[in-house]
Amino acid sequence: MNAGVPVMELRSVTKTYHALGSRVTAVKGVSLQVGAGEVVGIVGESGSGKSTLARIMLGLEPVDSGEVLLVGRAVGVKRTREQRRQVQIVFQDPRSSLNPRMSMLASVEDFAVVHRLGDRAERRRRAVQALESVHLSETMAARRPPELSGGQLQRACLARALVTEPSLLVADEPTSSLDVSIQGQILNLLDELRSRVSMVLISHDMAVIRFISDRVHVMLGGEIVESGPTAQIMEHAQHEYTRRLIRASLLQPIDA
Repeated sequence: MNAGVPVMELRSVTKTYHALGSRVTAVKGVSLQVGAGEVVGIVGESGSGKSTLARIMLGLEPVDSGEVLLVGRAVGVKRTREQRRQVQIVFQDPRSSLNPRMSMLASVEDFAVVHRLGDRAERRRRAVQALESVHLSETMAARRPPELSGGQLQRACLARALVTEPSLLVADEPTSSLDVSIQGQILNLLDELRSRVSMVLISHDMAVIRFISDRVHVMLGGEIVESGPTAQIMEHAQHEYTRRLIRASLLQPIDA
């Protein structure tokens, strides 16, 4: 990776949907960067455009205008295998993300197969290493989803994303389906993993964003209405919408 080049950069990106005669602009001229080793938060209520932004980063949605750059190179929805490998996602609901018939180890190893990562021995090595990095023991790795808790399942989803050794991890509401007692554990794990992968952390909850994000972008109606270092935004928010999100977050502490 070129020193100083953002892992992901969006330049004036716009995305509009057309359905049943209506026109909805989900993302309006959004620009942002994610640097190496950085955790960038995107916060907003439902319908703010943050999940559409995630799909654009992943190459699942084409843009109407603007540019998406991955490590300095413009990319669209037609990406090379290496470019697809470089950007991975962790979804909100781990139970719907994993095959209930496969063990955690098999699920992670199967994802390595999908991305054609080495031979069988190499894929097993990668899978074991990824599971170890999220602190899932060999005993846990042998179990299937119905036998595990929500927190353990989310760790397995993280391992599956990490098996490709991505440059960027997009975590879309990764703790919202978990008990409060487990949320802090997953956020601490993400914080621990930042040394090996840059992240975009998407949430409706400013308390989650505040936990590990270096910088935050506040989205409303498809636009970024406020941006800056997370600590600065928390202390000196300028937009009333941001202040409202902060007030709501103070009522919902996260157990660390």
